[in-house]
Amino acid sequence: MNGSPIPSATSTSPNHNGSNIMNIDGKRILCTADVRGNISQLNVLAREANADFIIHTGDFGFYERESLDRISNRTLKHLVQYSTLIPPTVRKRLNDSPIEQVRPTIEQSPQPFLSEFPEFLAGKKTLEVPVYAVWGACEDVAVLERFRAHKYQIPNLYILDEAQSYLLEVGGVSLRLFGLGGAVVQHKLFDNGEGSDTIAGGSGTMWTTALQIGELVETANEVYDQTEIRVLVTHASPGREGLLAQLALVLRADFTISAGLHFRYGISYNEFACQPDQEHYRERLLQSQQSFMQLWDAIKDQVQSYADARQQALLKNALAVVNRLPPARNANQPDMPAQYASPLANDEQAFKNMWNFNLPDAAFGWLVLDINQGRVSAETRSQGFNFSYRKSNAQQVQAGQTSSPAMSTTGVMPPATPMTYTEKPNQYRNDWQAPIDAPQNDSEWKDNGSAKDEKFAPNNNNVRNSKRMSMQRSPYAIYVGGLTNNNVNEDDIREFFGADKITDIRFPLGQMAQQPRSHCYVDLIDPMALESALAKNGQILKDNKIIVNRANSSDGRNRGGRNGRGRSYRGGARGNRDSMQPGDL
Repeated sequence: MNGSPIPSATSTSPNHNGSNIMNIDGKRILCTADVRGNISQLNVLAREANADFIIHTGDFGFYERESLDRISNRTLKHLVQYSTLIPPTVRKRLNDSPIEQVRPTIEQSPQPFLSEFPEFLAGKKTLEVPVYAVWGACEDVAVLERFRAHKYQIPNLYILDEAQSYLLEVGGVSLRLFGLGGAVVQHKLFDNGEGSDTIAGGSGTMWTTALQIGELVETANEVYDQTEIRVLVTHASPGREGLLAQLALVLRADFTISAGLHFRYGISYNEFACQPDQEHYRERLLQSQQSFMQLWDAIKDQVQSYADARQQALLKNALAVVNRLPPARNANQPDMPAQYASPLANDEQAFKNMWNFNLPDAAFGWLVLDINQGRVSAETRSQGFNFSYRKSNAQQVQAGQTSSPAMSTTGVMPPATPMTYTEKPNQYRNDWQAPIDAPQNDSEWKDNGSAKDEKFAPNNNNVRNSKRMSMQRSPYAIYVGGLTNNNVNEDDIREFFGADKITDIRFPLGQMAQQPRSHCYVDLIDPMALESALAKNGQILKDNKIIVNRANSSDGRNRGGRNGRGRSYRGGARGNRDSMQPGDL
């Protein structure tokens, strides 16, 4: 924290007034969120929506290769769990693996698992349309500081922050974009963590500070023009964070665009639609104010003793935001600075006319603002929920009924079969999963894995795997054959290939004897472990000359096939326990 409880207020931006004017002929603005490092998805969405440029809020993926060392274990697990860059089979394996195995797998992967950001920074990939983005909660503060220092630059990428705004002349309107990134965490509003400027973050995460809020107010005041349409873009939702709702009032925003809720549908609302009257709206902001002031009263003396004149000015702006409340009925606001006070009529106008959009993750939907001849129209698209499970359950129940009440001859109604529902999709859950039909970049991670649904040994001296093989496959799976004397167990396999390199071992059962067959499947943690294992092909393990190949690869395991043309599901040579049998599937 550079010896101070609050970050430095010195900005590295060349133009502190923050006014950047860009004339764009396009009329369609795609608003999306949380690409989570899958930056190429923005190009796909822009083409699909016929968008001329993009506003992105939420986790963008500001990570480079070196960021991996700065990310905490908890944050890394979160990134892996919700990544759309990692193929589903690999993601499942990593989610089930200890963190000590996750880090080397990500580091050694030939394709980016953390973010495509390095490829865009190096110019290997490009953004097809201008993108205006705020940073999210999961980003590397060191990367953002390099952008501020002009060490990093990506064509068509414009970062919205407290130090600068962008003016877009499009569709007959002047659209002023303001941005505030990071999570809103009350106890971190005066802590910049590993950041050296007003931005704050650490361990692969970022959050909002009071000084950021104060500087954004200053930037907005310097460029105020009543003819402009003002848009506040934030990572967190003003609908959940009262402090951001207060900031929108101070900035006199016409629209807010946010993310952070991870719903399957986009949200569009004004406060008038959600509150019975303005007094309830005021009460919500009053609770936000009280929460902030409790923190401020506890640390006020310490903060003010460290703050220089510049920081004091920004803190004053931040406190003005905290104190901005719609006036109570028949009441004045004597403590409100004159430049922030407003008549009840103006606040009532914001109560009804300031429109808020909260976006689903990019994998699930987006919003398009179509601006033409001064009118701002909105189109939303959402993947939504799949409710087919309801009919499926009903059909299962009907199929299970042995008689129909209408056909009963006993005069007694048959007992009703209980209706069993699978878990209803939780529209309020924040842990989304990539949709099944979403395109995945599997070109280099062909799902070759283990055999499909062979039956696996329930025990072998209590060491062989008791799990049945599922349809999930690993990209680092190997087939180990030649175990003809049946003396090899899991412990032997782990010792031979290295226990620290193995995530799973499966011994399939024979068709008739239900005994372990002379081969097994081994899942390894990463490409290096795979190459090391393949190098052991032909070596001796407990008097067995073993065969090691990629599972389901074309260069091996033509077991039981005729004329060497692959598997024969009708059986191979008699007595060969390695031949594929119908019962193995």
